[in-house]
Amino acid sequence: MNHSCDQRKIIAVCTSWEDVENLNLVLNRLIQATESQEFLPLCIAFDRSGVESRGEESIREFISAFDIPNLAGFLLFGEMIRSDEINHNLIRLAHRKNLPVFMLEREYEGCINMAFSYRDGFETVARHLVEEHGCGDIVMVAGIQGNSYSEERISLCRQILEEHGKTLPPEKVIYGEYWDEPTYKALDRYFSSGGRVPEAFLCANDAMAIAVCIYLSERNIRVPEQVRVAGFDGILPGESHVPAITTARPDFAFMFGKMMDRIKSWRPEETGKTELWPIPFEFIQRESCGCVQGNTFLSTKKSGELKIDNLIYTRHIRAMGNFIRKTLSMNSLDKLSEQLSALFSGWPNPYYFAAVLDENDRTRARCVLHGRHGLFASGSSFSWKDSPVIDEVSVRGDPSIQILMAQLLQTEEETLGYLVSGMQTWNLREQERFEEEALFLSAALNAVISNRRLAKANNAILWMAEHDYLTGLYNRRGFLRELERRLLLPENREKTLTLFAMDMDRLKTINDVYGHQEGDYAIKSLAKALEQIMEKKGICARYGGDEFSFAILEEASHVPDPEAIRSQIESAAREICGPKPYLISASLGACSCPVGSHPSLDQILADADRALYTDKSIRKAEQKE
Repeated sequence: MNHSCDQRKIIAVCTSWEDVENLNLVLNRLIQATESQEFLPLCIAFDRSGVESRGEESIREFISAFDIPNLAGFLLFGEMIRSDEINHNLIRLAHRKNLPVFMLEREYEGCINMAFSYRDGFETVARHLVEEHGCGDIVMVAGIQGNSYSEERISLCRQILEEHGKTLPPEKVIYGEYWDEPTYKALDRYFSSGGRVPEAFLCANDAMAIAVCIYLSERNIRVPEQVRVAGFDGILPGESHVPAITTARPDFAFMFGKMMDRIKSWRPEETGKTELWPIPFEFIQRESCGCVQGNTFLSTKKSGELKIDNLIYTRHIRAMGNFIRKTLSMNSLDKLSEQLSALFSGWPNPYYFAAVLDENDRTRARCVLHGRHGLFASGSSFSWKDSPVIDEVSVRGDPSIQILMAQLLQTEEETLGYLVSGMQTWNLREQERFEEEALFLSAALNAVISNRRLAKANNAILWMAEHDYLTGLYNRRGFLRELERRLLLPENREKTLTLFAMDMDRLKTINDVYGHQEGDYAIKSLAKALEQIMEKKGICARYGGDEFSFAILEEASHVPDPEAIRSQIESAAREICGPKPYLISASLGACSCPVGSHPSLDQILADADRALYTDKSIRKAEQKE
């Protein structure tokens, strides 16, 4: 490289996943343009459905992902983004940082608008078929009916044919909507209505040209021997297809060369300046029109590569499926991180980083995947607003990384985190795999987080079912359940159980004279005192109203004295309650028995209640005296 890698600045690329073939083509050429320069592309793509379902909140989160250090400029796929709100927000962010904004296929104030010369490029392909090959009988495979680009190409094809004394009748115009499946249907309609094989199919893009070739081959119609086919836009699958598609594509060497020069010469005072760059097309003659002869060796090589790609694809999907199966019932981010390391270690990208946003503090995130050249680890919490990639400097300095791909991990309800991948090799499959990784990881995170929330909700419900709402002590159900659990513990088999029944004295008087708020305060003070005295050695419960119960498990030689316990509780409660016009006191009854041969809990509780009533009677009699 001509420059030190650690000096590389980031060119932020914003797009959607809507047109993956064209995205791959542009990114491939951008990588070629930056590989010997001091720039590193970072492409952050978004899923339109996720952004549209959540509106402004999702857009804000998406825009904030671009607010990173060491930026050199922005490249925005205006037509793929198709959102003025996103485009305007990114333009404002770039202007705030005094950086240039290169806008593709849409025009905005304050941007360097790069407009592809589609008409001139398509005209080159059409004239090649008509003037070089003498094709006068052409079926035009247009895009979307009524679309301006589509109608312009139909009009241009008709004009060129008319210049040579030929026509393009309506029945020779079919609409493939720019994709393979609609193209197959349009071809079926054309041939089933009596259409004949023309001299050439002229397609409004390469994806439809590939679909035409496949459709014809399935009907034993040979390309280019029996019919010529040409496309437009120059996507990479058209180059690897057999036969390779004759096409025209934007002159990316020209475009990105000019873009690199502009970034290098950029001055902050130029921020907000509007420019318009027409981008020419380059015509590429290949096999599908008959200008280039097919190469048997290359065809075999491509076929072999496709088989290998298919095997790898199958292996990846199987690994992803197993990963999702393992995470469906998982509720631990630690366990998820372990699975991620095992999963991603099978893919040879030099860098991986995934983080989960903190549910309570959205400025912080937790690293769940950190991979550098096959070595994987997880990390702790960090402030992702400072830098989404915690080792960003070393990533920029890694010469094996040609491009960074990033995506927010989202559901239709919320953003869960983000994934960053640093790639050394770049092709359409690598790009598709990254999108798959992000989708699968989003699903896994959603499962883990949903399971955690469900477990938390279930725990909260269980807690409410077993605890008193006012004091936080166990209620009767929770008290008996916890007591039974402890009685079964081996370490408690030789101990003595002492179970206490306790009533707060004069609660009705406090409520009637000072109000129920004071009564509740007195109850909570007594409950806190009970917890304080018992600490971890006892189990405390409030049954309701003024009724409490608690249990202590001790060695036989340390069976507690009920009177001493009562004195401690009353003293602590009065201290907690503070100066009040009433005193907190309680009646207390207890029953002790060995754990190994204790009667039923109902019997022990009944004996403790009888002791309580005896104590209450004695205290009332003493008060009368």
